[in-house]
Amino acid sequence: MTTQTDSGGRNGTGEAAGADERFERITAGVPEVTDAFLRDVLRDRFGLDPVTLGPLAGETDRNTHVVDAAGEQYVLKVTGAGERRAAAFQTALLAHLAERDAGCAVPRAVPDRSGERVAAVDGLLVRLLTWVPGAPLAEVRRRSPELLADVGAAAGRLAAATASFTPPDPPDPHYWEFAHAGAALAGSVPHVRDPDLRAAVARIQARHLPLLDERLGGLPAAVVHHDLNTFNVLVRRDGGRTRVSGVIDFGDAARAPRAADLAVLASSAMRGAAEPLAVAAALTAAYHGACPLGEDELDLLFPLIAVRSAAVAATTARLDAGRRHGDPRHRSAAVAGLARLLADVPAEVGRAAVRQACGLPAHPATATAAAWLAGNAASVTPPVEGPFGPFRLDAAGECFDGADPREPDSLRAAARDGIRAYGPGVPVGRYGEPRFLAPRRRGPGSGDVPLGLDVFASSGTPVRAPLAGVVEGAGADLVLRHEPADGVRFRTLYAGLSHDLAEGEEVPAGGRLGQVAADAADGLPPRVRIQMTAVPVTAWPDVPRQAPDSELALWQALFPDPTPLLGGQNAVAAWTPAADRALAARRRHLPNTHPTYFSDPITMVRARDCRFYDEHGRAYLDALNNVTLAGHGHPRLVEAAARQLGRLNTNTRFVYEVLSEYAERLTATLPDGLDVVYFVNSGSEANDLALRMARYLTKRDDVVIIDDAYHGYTSAVSDVSPSRYRHYGKPDTTHPTPVPDRYRGRYGYDDPDAGARYARHVADAFDRLAAAGRPPAAFLFEALLAGGGQVVLPPGYLAPIFTAAAGHGALTIADEVQVGFGRLGEAFWGFQTQGADVVPDFVTMGKAMGNGFPVAAMVTTREISRAFDPAGRFFSTYGGNPVACAVGLELLNVVEEEGLQHNALVTGQYLRDRLSALAERHGLIGDVRGQGFYSGVEFVTDRRTKEPASDETLIVCERLKDRGVLVYPTGPAWNVLKLKPPLTFTRAHADEFAAALDDVLEEGW
Repeated sequence: MTTQTDSGGRNGTGEAAGADERFERITAGVPEVTDAFLRDVLRDRFGLDPVTLGPLAGETDRNTHVVDAAGEQYVLKVTGAGERRAAAFQTALLAHLAERDAGCAVPRAVPDRSGERVAAVDGLLVRLLTWVPGAPLAEVRRRSPELLADVGAAAGRLAAATASFTPPDPPDPHYWEFAHAGAALAGSVPHVRDPDLRAAVARIQARHLPLLDERLGGLPAAVVHHDLNTFNVLVRRDGGRTRVSGVIDFGDAARAPRAADLAVLASSAMRGAAEPLAVAAALTAAYHGACPLGEDELDLLFPLIAVRSAAVAATTARLDAGRRHGDPRHRSAAVAGLARLLADVPAEVGRAAVRQACGLPAHPATATAAAWLAGNAASVTPPVEGPFGPFRLDAAGECFDGADPREPDSLRAAARDGIRAYGPGVPVGRYGEPRFLAPRRRGPGSGDVPLGLDVFASSGTPVRAPLAGVVEGAGADLVLRHEPADGVRFRTLYAGLSHDLAEGEEVPAGGRLGQVAADAADGLPPRVRIQMTAVPVTAWPDVPRQAPDSELALWQALFPDPTPLLGGQNAVAAWTPAADRALAARRRHLPNTHPTYFSDPITMVRARDCRFYDEHGRAYLDALNNVTLAGHGHPRLVEAAARQLGRLNTNTRFVYEVLSEYAERLTATLPDGLDVVYFVNSGSEANDLALRMARYLTKRDDVVIIDDAYHGYTSAVSDVSPSRYRHYGKPDTTHPTPVPDRYRGRYGYDDPDAGARYARHVADAFDRLAAAGRPPAAFLFEALLAGGGQVVLPPGYLAPIFTAAAGHGALTIADEVQVGFGRLGEAFWGFQTQGADVVPDFVTMGKAMGNGFPVAAMVTTREISRAFDPAGRFFSTYGGNPVACAVGLELLNVVEEEGLQHNALVTGQYLRDRLSALAERHGLIGDVRGQGFYSGVEFVTDRRTKEPASDETLIVCERLKDRGVLVYPTGPAWNVLKLKPPLTFTRAHADEFAAALDDVLEEGW
């Protein structure tokens, strides 16, 4: 038995002989037996008639997957007689867990016919265990935060259950126990042929093994699983939800430091992860919630993780070198990769990550120092002559106006020119300000958030010590150590200096540190970078200048705000996001029902082409905004608006040429006869006007619509929008007809007459109204239903409806607000995709008409317009204003000259093809449909029943947002992704979207 009270010194090489014996044990191989032997044991000892036998991995046990005639599954374990104590120990532990809630399924030992759970057969030990269903966590390629939390919590609950187990006869010490890690490494490192890996393992040995020697024996001990790697944690998937289903393989169970299980689990789960420390933190937080750990355990956890990773990597190399038996589960490049990575992670960083995850101060000494500095800024000597002022380098900074956010050179040039033009005073780049110096994508590793502040000053400017200190590092980073008060000790760091100071030299407050060096290599003007920390960073290979978004809280806890080092009178403060302030103001002044996208709304500050940029400078692929038809901030449209705004902006009672030219060009895109334009400001106004005219001309009130449609927010169009009137009751004059949905509706994709069949319902509605003495005034429709769930009208749908409408004297209104201007690819206007004979009486348009500038219109025939004239003059103050017309006219030019309608046709289909391919692997996708750049992906929990996956759809949108891709739900059940990107969307954008969706669905939640 290995106790925790006598482990001192066990990490030294003096235990090499014992370690070699234990290594021989794990490499000796498993007992060699025949299938006939296994079948005899199962039949004679357990009364089972096995149908199939399948080999399973194992170090010391011959493990076999058994399926009997009834379909029941088991694991048969055959072990050498020398493992009797271990077998008895494991069996007793499983019996203990069977009587407790372990938090997940674990194997149960099945007694043989004599009641024994460990039986001797022909000099071997045999045990039969129940099969635990599930797939190894190792096979889950992408692990969601929810899954990691569940894994950590399950591990904690299991540890709490095993801790109450009192072993009857503990097994022999095992090779993998942490108490013997030093000896195991000493025996394996000589076999590591890769020099980089050998050096990494050596760094881990030197840095962390002394800590284990010193502290391991003092940690709380208990019986633990001790091999809780990702092959022994099983999970099950239900739709997009993956959770722990069980834990297997208690072959290494032993009394050990209680934190051992978590260390083993983390070192296994971190392999291959994009952000391994984040994985460790997530597991630790969840484990700690189920089985609280002490600070001493948390402080030693990262060293345990690093040592375990090094031991597995070195042992794997030793096994490979000797071509001997070894567990194939460890044979992965990710094993060596994690060891190399952790060798370069300072111990303070690893400890801070797990401490912070559990709600403890990441680095208490740094927190104490930051508090002292914040309270003593008045006594600080400014490093250069002021006054100081903030220079905004975040995405909202004025210096970036006019720069192309897609081009790093453009952004850096804008920042450089702005800094040089600053004055009077000294510009300061703020602490914590996400620098918008390059396009930034969401995801692991992304970010450019400084962990210090930059004081921009000309080369040669003298720099003084803000506080008295001693030079602790005199390299590229000048490091001063300060001890201004009892219990307060920290460092200040200065980069960008030329100096001649030496280590150990004392510098008084206000003493010269050096001078600002020449221009920095990054293209920005000269500056001195100032940071502070209590961590002894001189031993670090590199001091981080900035942190990625995902680790920002951790790094800011280690390198807190140094702004007080500018002195008490400076006008600079650390950067803070505007989101909270903006949301608070919205809540005060906007209606409670005013929506925002996403549970954590994005504060946007810029956009260009197919990307948004938020206040953190993060880029988001825009797949939902059908307003900016030609892409955000299109230079030609911006220039057209600015030019016209500088010349003239008035109302249509004056005559200006751009209005006439635009009306001419706009009506030229429509069928002959549709040549009278009523300019308004929004699609809602356009639909409202069309309804008013139809009712005036027909002297009727009833309107037939398609159910689930949306036509606007005014009183008239709300009354014909089911998504609106359902909140207050359908008006008696509104008559919805079935959505022509070939996925969910009565007539499906396999019905070639679906369009005509759905049209018959509309014609029947006309007939019923006429028979009741109230024939309809109009039929109002969208050429592709947005609110209805991105539903594509079946071929042959509109033509018979138009014929029936004409027979009843009803007018037809094509609502093109969402789909017009070439978005559907096949034609410039949506109704044109239904055939040349489909010519509506009214065409309404808006949204994309001005690429974001408020422009809208309703177009009809001269005959209808004249018939409406007796109703009085039509006039809209802002409708058709010169700026709106100039932008609208230029948009038509851009769409034509840049081939955007054709791009919508071919790239839109390419996008749907990519998404349809995903449906072959992800059962959540029930249907992919659309035309051009107006597509929908419908999610269902069951493809047979087509149960809407509403909750899952919203989760998918949230997860896509976290990956920098914007899309949102639509449809009556909110289970359809609405894809309406700018027409400048490329195949590369489509690939990016499909890959992100694939990742989200693969990861689950």
